[in-house]
Amino acid sequence: MKVLVLNCGSSSIKYQLLDMTTERPLAKGLLERVGTENARLTHEVNEHTTVRLRRAVPNHETGLDWVVETLLHPERGPLRSLEEIDAVGHRVVHAGERYTGSVLVTEDVIDALRECSDLAPLHNPPNLAGIEACRRLMPGKPMVCVFDNAIHHTLPPRAYLYALPRELCKKYGIRRYGFHGIAFRSALEQTVTLLGKPLEEMRVLTLMLGSGCTANAMKYGQSVDVSTGFTPLEGLVQSTRTGDLDAAAVLYLMEKEGLGPKEMTDLLNRRSGLLGLSEVSNDLRDIEKAAAGGNEWAQQALEVFAYRCRKYIGAYAAAMGGLEVLVFAGGIGQNAAEMRARICEDLEFLGLRLDPERNAACVGESGFISAPDSPVPILVVVVNEELVIARDTVAVLRLESGTSGPSK
Repeated sequence: MKVLVLNCGSSSIKYQLLDMTTERPLAKGLLERVGTENARLTHEVNEHTTVRLRRAVPNHETGLDWVVETLLHPERGPLRSLEEIDAVGHRVVHAGERYTGSVLVTEDVIDALRECSDLAPLHNPPNLAGIEACRRLMPGKPMVCVFDNAIHHTLPPRAYLYALPRELCKKYGIRRYGFHGIAFRSALEQTVTLLGKPLEEMRVLTLMLGSGCTANAMKYGQSVDVSTGFTPLEGLVQSTRTGDLDAAAVLYLMEKEGLGPKEMTDLLNRRSGLLGLSEVSNDLRDIEKAAAGGNEWAQQALEVFAYRCRKYIGAYAAAMGGLEVLVFAGGIGQNAAEMRARICEDLEFLGLRLDPERNAACVGESGFISAPDSPVPILVVVVNEELVIARDTVAVLRLESGTSGPSK
């Protein structure tokens, strides 16, 4: 079975075509800067041949046309026809409380995604655009939605409730939902493999650090707390999102600057975070370079980012009554050794002892970065969200067809 996995972000399309008999990618790529005249497509075939292309891509629909064109290209593509694709799996951020697991795309599912677009304004609309484009390009092809917050439906009320009037929370579905769930699932699978210990026997604290950032407390196989909340805005400082913020500051800025809801949403989600703090970049690498050159705001941005992560480690260790492992994942978590060291400062009281040499050597790969005598191991894992989505897609289709045999 060949499964096309699509992850349509606010200005990007990440994709992967997998052969599920071997679970290996036949092709994968990333289309960036959707909505501009200079969009960039990086396409890789059979894990070794990479091509980089540029053209104008005004919207996600046009972008997906380009992706399909590339997959069918006689020299660059692994496909001769779209008929070779058996199913499409979509990463979808939000369906509120209507869906708590991966589901076959139906009109009801699409309606739910539209209804929840206000909860994830940067993600649900492009997710929907990807689904609609696939329906046009591959009519009748089965598609599956894999929800990014499904893993967090085990949160207890003490973790997901906000101290707002209950009637308003119920009326508008206001609660902590949590995000990055697909990435957490991948990270947890690798954690179990590296430690050789069942998830049900561990209290796992995972920091998913990338453009978006989320901390998760996984206690004996259940997500019991998560830093992202009603939307992906809450929690840790992120590349362009504020993270935790006094709501009164939002109202104050709206009044003083004459900002409406749309302008304020843009400020909080696109102009804040590391970008807003440093006024250098939303990319940690650029900020670290500026900080090394003496830029005070860049230095402060790094300190704030690390401090917020460290606070959540302490809070979630307390929430779980201890921890058996700390896990770093995501683009920053996997590659930024200096930031990992900053985050782990002064955490020996929790049994976390970083090994500087291991940490410096572990870049872009999974492994241990804790000292050999550290009571609590510290891991770095490289997540594979696409494989999780593809596996769920296959599982949903088997369930729908009533079969349990091997993939064709």
